[in-house]
Amino acid sequence: MTKTQIMDDFKSFVKEHGVSTETVNQFIRQRKADNTDMLMTINAMKEYADSTKDELLVSEVFILMTDFNEWCGGTMKHLSKTTQNMYGDEVWGKIFKDVKMPEVGWTADDLSDFTYKIEQKYLSATTKENYECAQKMGNPFTRSFTDSDKKHLAISDVDLLINKLNTKFLNALRKCHKSGELFFNQKIDDVAMKEYETGRWSMRREGSKIILTKNPYMMSKYLTETDNKLKRYYACHCPWARQSILTDKTVSKSFCYCSFGHDKYELESAFGRQLDGRVVCSVLEEGNIQCIFEVDIPDDIKE
Repeated sequence: MTKTQIMDDFKSFVKEHGVSTETVNQFIRQRKADNTDMLMTINAMKEYADSTKDELLVSEVFILMTDFNEWCGGTMKHLSKTTQNMYGDEVWGKIFKDVKMPEVGWTADDLSDFTYKIEQKYLSATTKENYECAQKMGNPFTRSFTDSDKKHLAISDVDLLINKLNTKFLNALRKCHKSGELFFNQKIDDVAMKEYETGRWSMRREGSKIILTKNPYMMSKYLTETDNKLKRYYACHCPWARQSILTDKTVSKSFCYCSFGHDKYELESAFGRQLDGRVVCSVLEEGNIQCIFEVDIPDDIKE
């Protein structure tokens, strides 16, 4: 079967069954049952979804791309390797021994269920603190820096950097709003753009901390949704945990240290070093409708 044939099949399947997580999951399961090449299948689904510019369809397919994305797709492999290096073979064995790692073609349900089970095994084998530490050190966005990489910034430069990154983010959104192109997965309509322009989703400085408020995965859905659980679902970006919000086996916010690593990536590039911080709150916790991270500004560049 060719990529074009898969695209045509997916188009017909969506037309018949409608756009939903279950539609995408059913199509993937059918392709797997037919022994269709899953990498080609996911690529074909994404290409068709992108052509429609349908925010919901693109969002459902986009989140599957992390299965084979080297950064995000390697999340569990990184966590496994880091766990073994930090805590030894005995602890590692209780969590990861004989575990089949996720592969291309796993659905969002599969990924969330896998994450929940690994997390429960982790918390049985060691402490929550060790789990969070491994997430910090073992996420795919962690890099090593040398002393020569460090840039000793003046205090005004920290504020300038924050302003520069916020402007870059807003300009990308404005461009999509004007052109009609999707911002990754989401349509930036008038309502979404107005919300972004408020600055509520921009990074800010509070003394010795930089506060990162993660923008929702689907802003328009997020703003109009009144059900708390669904609002949290529309906020979450994580392919490994998002689906768990809709179940009684929700992944904990400790897993969000992976997302924290992603969101502080540009700051670490600017400062030339790893930055410490914490997950303040997460939509994986019942009652929270935002993910908020704190990044500590290094002591040598504080005022």
